[in-house]
Amino acid sequence: MKKSTLTILALIVSLSSFSQTDCNCEEALNQLIKKVESGYPGFNEKTKDTVIYDDFKDKLIIESRNVIASDCSVILKNYLSYFKDPHISLIITNKEQIEKDEEKSDSKVNISRADFFSHISKTKDELEGVWKSSSFPKAAFIKVNNGYQGFFISDDTSKWNPNDVVFKLMADGKVEIIGNDNSIIEENYELFDGSIILLKNYNIVLIKEQPTPKLSEGEIKQKLEKIGGFYFTKVSDKTSLLCISSFEDQYVERIEKMVLDNQQTIENSENLIIDVRNNYGGTYDAYDEILPYIITNNIRGVGQEFLVTQTLIDGVEDWFDDEEGKEKARRWISMFEGNIGKFVNTDTADVYISEIEKAKKSPSQIIILANKRTASSGEAFVLEAKQSKKVKILGTPTYGAIDYGSVTLFDFGCENYKLMMPTWRDRRLPDYPIDNIGVQPDIYLDKSVKDWVQFAVDYLEN
Repeated sequence: MKKSTLTILALIVSLSSFSQTDCNCEEALNQLIKKVESGYPGFNEKTKDTVIYDDFKDKLIIESRNVIASDCSVILKNYLSYFKDPHISLIITNKEQIEKDEEKSDSKVNISRADFFSHISKTKDELEGVWKSSSFPKAAFIKVNNGYQGFFISDDTSKWNPNDVVFKLMADGKVEIIGNDNSIIEENYELFDGSIILLKNYNIVLIKEQPTPKLSEGEIKQKLEKIGGFYFTKVSDKTSLLCISSFEDQYVERIEKMVLDNQQTIENSENLIIDVRNNYGGTYDAYDEILPYIITNNIRGVGQEFLVTQTLIDGVEDWFDDEEGKEKARRWISMFEGNIGKFVNTDTADVYISEIEKAKKSPSQIIILANKRTASSGEAFVLEAKQSKKVKILGTPTYGAIDYGSVTLFDFGCENYKLMMPTWRDRRLPDYPIDNIGVQPDIYLDKSVKDWVQFAVDYLEN
């Protein structure tokens, strides 16, 4: 099943189709408000103070009357920011906004594809060239003045405007990621051996494709295991370390293989440290193979309940790839029909118990390292692990983005824009909120602790 995840891709790209009848800003805002108020599972919980909410909303509506279409996204995003939910976001399909961006002198790289490839065939600059990533299409970087401009190289011109500047890399290790609404995400990057670029905060990796990188394919793979945050190692005679930097779908098989390849070492380790710092989540299925080694008892949960909309009914079957999943979706649809606007608990029971078969041999002590960038299903993993009697959570409170999930794309009657919005709320609400609070660690690691792994080893062994 598809699960919600935090990603920068939606902030970089726009949808491929443009409207023939774009809304003006006031119309767009009113339509967006209507959709959120009727379809966001967290609306009632987050607008308990109706006076403050209504005042905020009314002021934005007045402001929207004097805003041109190409500046409207700022108003719409301001409205969505009220809910402080990273799972709710605006996708821009506004042609006028893109045309406005194209008017800026630095919004496009002034080079043809043929000239670009001719240039990089001769360059000695390690950053110039074509870079690939699992997170977005191939990116091309070329030096301009004291920095580098990056643009997507894609044959699909319906989605990508040729030569649009999407990245700006500076010599000081800073990078700006530019969205089609002219929003900017500030990041830090690091270059490894002229072959790998790491966007640090989001743990996104780009691998050099052209010109030929310095490192071989095997060397790149070994390097990625370390810098990409997917590796297993023995840190002492008693303690092993399992590092998992993402639970996204594309890493599920990699995680399963890493656990299987090191099964004997894990089983014979007295202690195990699992590092999920900077893990922004993905699918809950990604940590299934880890749970048998860390749980001491069945996992208890209260599940989620869906706020039924027609969009949910029409699209839920597409969440699943196999026939078993699609059959589950059809069962859900039968529960949803006739309940639009209501919450439906698809588990039917008030509490569910996950019976997980424990590994025959497993470490006796487990530490999980988590920080402010552990989010979404990364937090779900921490929450489930906390139920084990042999687990301690070390670090800082997590991000706080798990109360609402299963993000879906919504139309809201104005084709200038689309809305990404959760479809369920966790049934522990309102008693146990985590959004904007985070899952609390058992032991807080303050800024004086520089090496968290070594701290964990000392804690376990001394």
